[in-house]
Amino acid sequence: MELLISVFITLFLIGAISFLKPSKRMKALSKVRMAAAKQGFKIGSTNQLRAKFKNWNPQVAIYQFKNFSEYKNLHYIKVEKTLELYDPISIKYEKNFEIIEEKIHKLPPSILEIIFYQSNIAIVWDEKLGTNELLKIKEAILKI
Repeated sequence: MELLISVFITLFLIGAISFLKPSKRMKALSKVRMAAAKQGFKIGSTNQLRAKFKNWNPQVAIYQFKNFSEYKNLHYIKVEKTLELYDPISIKYEKNFEIIEEKIHKLPPSILEIIFYQSNIAIVWDEKLGTNELLKIKEAILKI
């Protein structure tokens, strides 16, 4: 009987310790988020920001960083395989719209949605694609 109790206690302790150990997936996400923070990204969002994104779901993440571009108040959503202007539609009638579209279409396909605000740019993308993809995204956005 005492041996059985000792075995149960040992199994319980082993289970509790292994439960605290992060999974491979969590380790990979941690590396991506650490690299993102070093690159100047802010990870996460408010409920208000999440509500603005149409392609957001719990399986993807919202990353933000400083807007150094000349573009403000633009919202593009991935429709099928390309990013399409969602808001403001009126920008389609401006003379530099074709230049904006050309730059947006050069962004990596991993961007599901992008919003240019006055002070920052917010993107929705799948973190599971890794740090290299994040660096490609940042480099492409900085070229805009």
